[in-house]
Amino acid sequence: MDSKQEKNAVDDMVRRLEVRYADLPPDRVKAVVTACHASLSDKPIRDFIPVLVEHAARSQLRAERTAPPRAA
Repeated sequence: MDSKQEKNAVDDMVRRLEVRYADLPPDRVKAVVTACHASLSDKPIRDFIPVLVEHAARSQLRAERTAPPRAA
C-alpha cells in the first residue's frame, strides 16, 4: 500500500466512523483516528495500518461513548 492509498483509506474510515458515531462530534472522531494513525507512523509494513487504525479508533470511540460525562 502506498502513502496515497493509505491516506485515502484513512479518510474513508473517518467518514464511516463519523456516521457510526454520529453522537460524538466529528472533530473528535477525526482526532481519535489521527492519533491512532500517528501512533503507527513508525511501522515499516504499511499494508494493514488502516485496519489497525480502525480497530483502535473504534475501541476508543466506543469507550468514550459509554463513559460517564465528566463534571465541569
